[in-house]
Amino acid sequence: MEASTADIVVSVDLGTTFTGAAWMTPRTPVQVISDWPGSGDRGERKVPTTLVYHADGRLSSWGFLCADDDDGVHTGDKVRREFFKIFLEPDTLAAAQEQGLASAPSSIAEAQQFATDFLRELYGHIKCTVETEKGLRHAGGGGGGGGGWAGLAVEFLFSVPTTWTSLSTIHVFKTVIANAGFGLEGARHAAHVDLTEAEAAAVATLKTSAVTFPLGSLFLTVDAGGGTTDLALMQVTSADQQVPQMSSMHAVNGVGVGATLIDRLFVRLVSQRLAAFPDVAAGHLPPDTPLRLARSHHFRTVKHKFGERAYMQPWFRIPVEGAAHDFSHAGLGIDHGRLVLSAADVQSLFDPQVDGIVRRIVGELDWLRDRGLPHQVNYMVLSGGLGSSAYVRARLGDHFRTFPHPNASGVAVIPCHDPQLVVSRSLGGGGGAGRSVLATRIARASYGVIVKEVYSEVRHLGEPMAADPYEPEKRWALSQIDWLIRKGDVVNPSVPLVKSFEIRLNADDATRAWNAEIAISHKDPALLPTSMKQGGAVKLCDVLSNLSGIQQDQLVLKYKRGTCFGRGHKFYICQFDVRVIVAPADLRFELWFGGTRFSANHEPIKVDWAQDGLGLKG
Repeated sequence: MEASTADIVVSVDLGTTFTGAAWMTPRTPVQVISDWPGSGDRGERKVPTTLVYHADGRLSSWGFLCADDDDGVHTGDKVRREFFKIFLEPDTLAAAQEQGLASAPSSIAEAQQFATDFLRELYGHIKCTVETEKGLRHAGGGGGGGGGWAGLAVEFLFSVPTTWTSLSTIHVFKTVIANAGFGLEGARHAAHVDLTEAEAAAVATLKTSAVTFPLGSLFLTVDAGGGTTDLALMQVTSADQQVPQMSSMHAVNGVGVGATLIDRLFVRLVSQRLAAFPDVAAGHLPPDTPLRLARSHHFRTVKHKFGERAYMQPWFRIPVEGAAHDFSHAGLGIDHGRLVLSAADVQSLFDPQVDGIVRRIVGELDWLRDRGLPHQVNYMVLSGGLGSSAYVRARLGDHFRTFPHPNASGVAVIPCHDPQLVVSRSLGGGGGAGRSVLATRIARASYGVIVKEVYSEVRHLGEPMAADPYEPEKRWALSQIDWLIRKGDVVNPSVPLVKSFEIRLNADDATRAWNAEIAISHKDPALLPTSMKQGGAVKLCDVLSNLSGIQQDQLVLKYKRGTCFGRGHKFYICQFDVRVIVAPADLRFELWFGGTRFSANHEPIKVDWAQDGLGLKG
């Protein structure tokens, strides 16, 4: 389903700590959902990505409602679950388990269940909100009638962290989305994962920023969220204000730096203070004081406002829930029931994150310099929860003024409009008139088709070989790789890659279904193997092409002349194309026959993903 044909487009930004959602119709602008259950009248534009379960595993609450479940969590009757999004990535989960992180799920399957439960609640609320706004709530909105929710054409759009380089993680996420109900309730409902978060932030920057980007100018988006910071280096290819366009200069990339690490450092700081005076702490404070403080509204305020000129002060005081108002202890840093933090204390929570972001930005700028590209990055655009921090913005500005990079000598560090919702806003905002805002992107891996080639002693010595059943004098080298796209290539999402196939059939052969094998490699393009035997590539998936319905007279007839030693024979060739659409977070395939897209009363393309290929990373 194309976004332009949908009755409703819903964008979802599942964040590590907070989640945003927005929707639009062809006649209305983007509507950001802010009526979250349990948020009161605050009009919060994001909901905490949090769940609370009963001890027996039943879901108790989600989002803002979890705040009312804290008593059950503190008594051990209930369990709070957070940050589960980042644990859908196997390496992140393994690292957390090695560090003994208590909140880490026991397995990918458990993280998948948490994410599914959260998104199921989110789906229900999005559906309720849209039905209410469109007057469908009591008019068959949940049924299958043509005028209700299930009868509408609804497109759900998701992005994924740029750090998810394994297709395995992305397919786990797509399974989570489907299991939560997205794209399944109506015949014209669909759910897509089309952009990385870095690209989504870049799209929103170009469409909503107050800055006018001249044709050919470069900008770097730095989307710093709860769990990851994603970067995208973009060049403006059309300055048309109605339909702006950009192209990716370099493959999008990310780093595991985000606001959750600030929370962890804060918990460690408080825990160290309490550990120095265990008896005093045990006698006057609840046992889970560090976590309570990290989740408190007061600490969130300090974190979000730190660096704003009007808010800065030498000392910050955070009320300690459960502490007496007259309790003070200099060693614990508590004064009249409030935790006292110096500006340097708070700065120490931010600085390691900023340093990590700076290193990644410098690496991106070095990429330009090392290739001799004279381009200047004029703007560095910050988005995401951490990106909205005035302190982060000031630190980055100070760094690049003090240590100017040759490719960013006068770079301006600017905030993106409504930065915490930038991803949600961008996903529903297409280019219009069928044009994508993101004109081209850079391939993050190499993709090829496993083929057979006419055997050559020079090229195929030692490779597996087979004789041709129709032309016995011909031999084929097997398991060769025809690389359709190489890592680093410029990919136009509107121009698919095309691989043509010729299948030979006996005159009475009724076969109309064939299998193509797709290979993936993250090796340097100059070192790509030419066959599967050489190593360095693995099978990514089988693409099963079903051309049932093609008649014999639609095939190409071939006649092989006989010789004095044998009779001649005829065979047929079935010629068809498999088109590969390379998205940053996924691959899609189409089957074409006779110059048109093939469709019949069955699914013409079926993809079976190979586990080895899905898990391959760079």
